[in-house]
Amino acid sequence: MNRRRFITWIATAVTSMMLVIGWQFVNLSPAASATNVNVYAAVSLTNALNSIKTQFQNANPGITITYTFGASGTLYQQIQNGGTADIFISAANDQIDALQSQGKLVSGSRKNIVKNRLVLIAPTTSPSPGSAALMNIAGLTNPNITGIAIGDYTGTPPVVPAGDYAKQVLTTRGIFNTVQPKLVLGSNVRTVLTGVENKTLNSKVIDAGFVYRTDALISNKVRVVDTALTSDSETIVYPLGILTRSTGTTRTAAQTFSTYLTGSTAQNIFISNYGFLAP
Repeated sequence: MNRRRFITWIATAVTSMMLVIGWQFVNLSPAASATNVNVYAAVSLTNALNSIKTQFQNANPGITITYTFGASGTLYQQIQNGGTADIFISAANDQIDALQSQGKLVSGSRKNIVKNRLVLIAPTTSPSPGSAALMNIAGLTNPNITGIAIGDYTGTPPVVPAGDYAKQVLTTRGIFNTVQPKLVLGSNVRTVLTGVENKTLNSKVIDAGFVYRTDALISNKVRVVDTALTSDSETIVYPLGILTRSTGTTRTAAQTFSTYLTGSTAQNIFISNYGFLAP
């Protein structure tokens, strides 16, 4: 009788152990089936959004964020050509306006995330005589300034919003036609930043360039020469829209991330850690 009880106890223990092990595997299933949200975002948001992603996913383990960064105009074209974006965050209204007019944005999903300022920068490491003496935007007309890096402002909507804002600034200041022959176009604003850091872009010597203030803050190889006035160009704003191609649980997850971006945690990262401005 004691032997039977012992065998029964062993069988019960083994069964219990198997159930515990089994539940451990079952509990892993939510992570495996996490909802992925594809976010296409302006490249100037790279550092801030990567920091925000860590915080968001810790707070929302059932959602995974996948980023594609680039020039807003380039991302817009990718979306037009079938890109799998669930959320698009542009560095200007033009691209979002176009998608909205085409009926490709979820109604009521559009909102501004942050704002920024445009600055003129010059290299700090062995600068050219022209860039060393550069003190303001007007100084770009000086003959010693031969190369000015600027985002590609061509296209409709423009390929690189930072370049379009810079063109607006130069036009408002009345010097665009004068300096246009000196302009060297970059594929995105981070390419422009790198061009100024390295003092070369597209095999041209670079003395200065236009980037967002937040881009200048992440580099110790450039100095801010001048900050454009808010009246020099359209307001530099980052609008977000959820694409209608996003459906079901993915759209719900996209809405959750969109809400998070304007919440206190994300806004503190944007503003306090990376120098963006409140929307």
